[in-house]
Amino acid sequence: MNVGSLPDFSRESSRKLDAWLWRHGFHNAQVRYVTRAQIMGAVIFLATGVALALFSTWIFWFGVGFALHGANFFFLARQILGMNLSAYRNAMLVVLLSSSGLRLALTALMLYVALVACSAPAGAIAGGLIAAVLTALGSYALAHFRGGE
Repeated sequence: MNVGSLPDFSRESSRKLDAWLWRHGFHNAQVRYVTRAQIMGAVIFLATGVALALFSTWIFWFGVGFALHGANFFFLARQILGMNLSAYRNAMLVVLLSSSGLRLALTALMLYVALVACSAPAGAIAGGLIAAVLTALGSYALAHFRGGE
């Protein structure tokens, strides 16, 4: 594999992931762009972490933190994009609040398992969470300035 084929692989992966996100209700181009960046970042860090696990597990746990933020964003975005916001009802707020609470509880449980049961380094998980937030903000800015990509 020559170095010139790497961008083609990345573009093809992006197209396939975009198509998958579109089929799953991510019709807003900017949200789809941010979600794609979150998924690809999580996959890259987790795969790298698994590949280097014999040397250090820090990158893997960094990827776990990244993936936690990415999963929370994915499910929140999918839920909001699936709602008819022009026909707002009080029941929608109850659904959003309860599902957000459930996501938060699941995230707390996963963090507890990672930190306590698996003795994951807290700095790695926190770093992954922070990197995911920065990636989301940066990819949103890119999507916005590119006109939705």
